[in-house]
Amino acid sequence: MDITSELTRQIGEAICRPVGSVTFEYSSDEAFRANSRAGVLIEIPSGGHFFRLDRTADRVLRFFHSSPGTGTRVASIPLGSLPDFDRAFLAFTWTPDETSFYCGPRGITSDHLSAKGEVSPTDFQVAKDGTVFEIGSPGLQVMGVRVRQSGQLVLAPTARDVWSSTTKAIEVLWTGKSDQGFIFEVVVTSATLSMLVTGFENYAGTRLLEIEQEGIKPDSRNVFNSFASKAERESKRLEELEKAAIKEGRSVLAVILDTGRINFQSYDHVKRAYRAAYGVKVGDIGVSSQDLEELQRLIRYRHRIVHVSPLVGMLNEDEVPPKPPVFANRQLADQALACFGSFVDALHKATLQLRPTE
Repeated sequence: MDITSELTRQIGEAICRPVGSVTFEYSSDEAFRANSRAGVLIEIPSGGHFFRLDRTADRVLRFFHSSPGTGTRVASIPLGSLPDFDRAFLAFTWTPDETSFYCGPRGITSDHLSAKGEVSPTDFQVAKDGTVFEIGSPGLQVMGVRVRQSGQLVLAPTARDVWSSTTKAIEVLWTGKSDQGFIFEVVVTSATLSMLVTGFENYAGTRLLEIEQEGIKPDSRNVFNSFASKAERESKRLEELEKAAIKEGRSVLAVILDTGRINFQSYDHVKRAYRAAYGVKVGDIGVSSQDLEELQRLIRYRHRIVHVSPLVGMLNEDEVPPKPPVFANRQLADQALACFGSFVDALHKATLQLRPTE
């Protein structure tokens, strides 16, 4: 059931991009027979992408495609009552929106079989060292998986998972009850705003690196120049970071982020980072200017909560009057969740539309 190392290499290069297709003929004495056992036929990680073809015990061929930005999808083709065959034409296509699988048995009279991908109950994620982790199963929900080896983090949640965990935590938070009246609502609203900004920070930083793993090369030099001081830009600091990246086997962008130059709690920094790295203009992702202004106000409210008190009931007291007061209550929390959520969704969709320039 093995394929050649050259074909493996070609498939690996092809799948490390957000849109792709692979076609080839696959020969096996066992893969397509009715009485064969379940098994993995092809399994290839490439960057943050993962490509897998397997066969179940009940003679179903399954194509899995996974990437950090889209998660894992599976397209399944039952071979059913087809006669045994030992050679097939196989084709796989994927985009951020759709995954497809085609199978054309050779040596028997049969139409080409096809299937569209669906969200897989089992998620596959590629760790920093290239190891593939299989997470979850039908009926089992797993969130926020982290794996460390010798103290080093090799697998962390994707940006999608980071944001999903944030909204889930807020949902759980609001199920709490207290006899303390309005002050309890103030505290829970304060916690909600703090969690939203933290989730926003983690999502934005994680996603910026994930895009590179999906085959889109960032302009790391532009990122450095956008956040470095004049003295650093005129020095050899960028060359030092590039050498460090080579030595550590990491990307230059990852090393730049490690220097702490970019504060992903800052709307301005997020806007500059995505434009510098990938040409994504936050003003063009489909979020209204009013919502972008609201997002920045909510970030300021969170900073006031952290640096003044989580018991601040009026979050804009320095603006009142002439502006009307903004109170820390459930209504504000719901508005904040919707505002941050719409921004993250729009930014994520914009990054999924990026394509390699070469």
